[in-house]
Amino acid sequence: MPTDLQHLLETLSDPAQPVSDASLETLSDLDTARRQAFQAAWATWAPVRKIEVLEHLGRLANEDVELDFDRIDRLALADADAGVRRQAILNLWECEDSGLGQRLAALLVADASADVRAAAAAALGRFVYLGEVEEIDAQLLRQVEDRLLMAQRGDPENAVRLRSLESLGYSSRPEVPALIEAAYNSGDERQIQAGLKAMAHSANPVWEEYVLKNLHHAAPGIRAEATRAAGELEIRESADDLIELTEDAIDLVRQAAIWSLAQIGGEDAAQALTRLLDHTDNEDEAALLEDALDYIAFVDGTRDIPLLDFDAEDPSR
Repeated sequence: MPTDLQHLLETLSDPAQPVSDASLETLSDLDTARRQAFQAAWATWAPVRKIEVLEHLGRLANEDVELDFDRIDRLALADADAGVRRQAILNLWECEDSGLGQRLAALLVADASADVRAAAAAALGRFVYLGEVEEIDAQLLRQVEDRLLMAQRGDPENAVRLRSLESLGYSSRPEVPALIEAAYNSGDERQIQAGLKAMAHSANPVWEEYVLKNLHHAAPGIRAEATRAAGELEIRESADDLIELTEDAIDLVRQAAIWSLAQIGGEDAAQALTRLLDHTDNEDEAALLEDALDYIAFVDGTRDIPLLDFDAEDPSR
């Protein structure tokens, strides 16, 4: 076993030792021998340590696209601990391999843990989308949709049913709109939220009226979902409402409004976001605002507006 990997595995095997992001980069794109060594060590770790390592790997992969921990994440899908399986699914959110789609579909209907089934249902939305744009086999798409429909109608856990509906939003199957409408009309806050998210995923303008009606809903969760849906559906007539919602008392709603304004774009959105950036003292919100403005600049060329001349050395970036 290579010395660097041996030292890392010895450290990770001691739960008292902190996990170092820098050392974990060694686990990227493991070859067969190194993967076997990792798997042998992995089998001896407690679930809490496995989850800790997976969380670090997920963050590293999000920060650096050159790092690839999919082999470890897919190993973790078969772990005996439900928390480990769930975290592995979360880490694999960008993976488009058809084999993973089949694996997630199997977990959705067969895993004993509702948390794992819900995570699988949410992750399968990516495969429905890929099927709709003809980037995966039509047979796999049909299998994924069938499993999601089965879970949405019959899983005993509400969270699994809701995540399944949200993922089905990407589907053009004829039975899906009625399921979305039923959730929206249910009177249940969580179902309405799931319905709005499914509407957003559909890219179908037929739902625009439903979204606009809920931008100022009294329930923050519904308001936030409608706000984000306005951006996903690129509803341009929502721009004034979204600008108003950037002042909402609820963080989640404000963040959704900022994101959605970036999706809609235009000079008014850029100017509104710039004003917010000039007055915020929240570093996380400033970073979100700058990302939104960068996106608008990339899409519509609003970098020509003088107000968008940011200091590249700003520590909040």
